[in-house]
Amino acid sequence: MNEYYENICCEVEKTTGKAYHAMTPEIVQTSSFFFPTYEEFMAASVDEKNNYVYTRGTNPTTEILEKKIAQLEGGEKCKVFSSGMGAISATLFTLLAQGDHVLMVNTIYGESLSFMQDMGKFGVELTKIDVATTAEVEEHIQENTKLIYFESPSSQKFELLDMEKITELAKKQGAYTVIDNTWASPLFQHPLDYGVDVVIHSCSKYIGGHSDIVAGAVVGSEQLVDEIFEKGHQALGAVNSPFNSWLAIRGLRTLAVRMAHQTKAIKTVLDCLSKDHRISKIYHPYLAEGEQKQLADKYLKGYGSLFAIDLQDTDFDHLKTFVNALKVVTIGVSWGGFESLALPVFKGSNLEAVKKRGLSPSHIRMYVGLEAPMSIVEDIRQALDQAYGKEVKNEENA
Repeated sequence: MNEYYENICCEVEKTTGKAYHAMTPEIVQTSSFFFPTYEEFMAASVDEKNNYVYTRGTNPTTEILEKKIAQLEGGEKCKVFSSGMGAISATLFTLLAQGDHVLMVNTIYGESLSFMQDMGKFGVELTKIDVATTAEVEEHIQENTKLIYFESPSSQKFELLDMEKITELAKKQGAYTVIDNTWASPLFQHPLDYGVDVVIHSCSKYIGGHSDIVAGAVVGSEQLVDEIFEKGHQALGAVNSPFNSWLAIRGLRTLAVRMAHQTKAIKTVLDCLSKDHRISKIYHPYLAEGEQKQLADKYLKGYGSLFAIDLQDTDFDHLKTFVNALKVVTIGVSWGGFESLALPVFKGSNLEAVKKRGLSPSHIRMYVGLEAPMSIVEDIRQALDQAYGKEVKNEENA
């Protein structure tokens, strides 16, 4: 990498008479790379994972991002993709074969589940389970279980699993473990430290941090990531553009500051909302009790600011009134950027799917962004006022 930048600096100096050392990495916006000699081309082509031949494989800007994410996550290697689903599908495509069985645990990103259901036409079996404790997972492991896929905290309900127990069960079976670690970011949880084989991130969220990219990442051992590169990445073609890689690098530069703010912000918001009777339930590890609290203390070094609420009833008019009354909080998908978000799980025609996922029709996923925390609290409260009337103050909810 240093040699690459030295060559650029030399070329600029030769052309303009001015040398420079850019504070931020270069955006190497090229599809392919030339070679001065046939011998150099042959040498690079032998190992395209580690040489610049074609940006569909490796690119200098993307490689900088990959090395930074790998270091943050404590992995040997990282491969970046053009979306989180690109990373997920490439991983599952690479590690699974006909006759294998996959165990997906608790609520996970819906497209991940859909992808695995589609893999059934290739002879890959799927069992989707919801468990109250990690110990229950063992009951569902089969002789042909090849991979255990989970999120911890999980999507929508934000339940935690005991990663050490999951990896212990998987190793006994000879199965891979794959976790989507997007909620915690690479700063607040390190699954590889507890024996997880592959960590996946949607870089569209906290890593990007500005709601302006779609990207994903896979982190793990060099051997596993190289295999996912050769099979999943190259075959499925979910290539991250150099510009998006550069934007993700920009996001990483403020990640620690943003996550520190958002840990404080989510605590403030949840402390203010936790006694409001117009909300029947709040889903977030910060408010966890019992075994879930123990798991949060064990694995999380901070709190992501994505949470969910169930309103006090399932009246659709109340739901619509509440969501439409939000002013600071915006209605929208994804999360991780500046703006706070609300995403109702019920979309008007998916009631059966909502119930099948074990969610209330009044379930709303919410994200605390970078606005002043109390402005978010006040916005949620005024929206609740419009939907239900003002909360009656008493000693319990004052």
